[in-house]
Amino acid sequence: MSENQKTLSEEQAEPVQAAPEAEETEQSVLPAEPDRDETLDAADDTAADEPAEEEEEEDIDPADVRIFGMPRVCFHYTAFGVAIGYLVSGIIGIAGFNPPSATICAIVCAAIGYFIGNRLYKKRKAARDAAAQSPESAE
Repeated sequence: MSENQKTLSEEQAEPVQAAPEAEETEQSVLPAEPDRDETLDAADDTAADEPAEEEEEEDIDPADVRIFGMPRVCFHYTAFGVAIGYLVSGIIGIAGFNPPSATICAIVCAAIGYFIGNRLYKKRKAARDAAAQSPESAE
């Protein structure tokens, strides 16, 4: 029978002094751990030896981030178009008309959102490129 399966009468029959012995063995094991300050000093020494190549990360302009291969602005407008498509389909259904498929509405509105986002992205990129070249040509 395992220790967990002992009946209550067997647990009461055990000597009371068994618990302090277990505490003494636990206390003898605990001081063997290294001090926290020593481990921090050792970690600092190893960090100083390693080159700092990982710390230097390239700064990426948020406008240049691509999500699913689309510029960030195009993705946001596409996702917004999908949401609007589902809303349009629901509103048409609530109005009492025979609504088209919600998927078709979502795809059509997503395409419209993508094209609007793509045009805005191109305008912003052209303005950013023009602003980047004008100080260079002035110097």
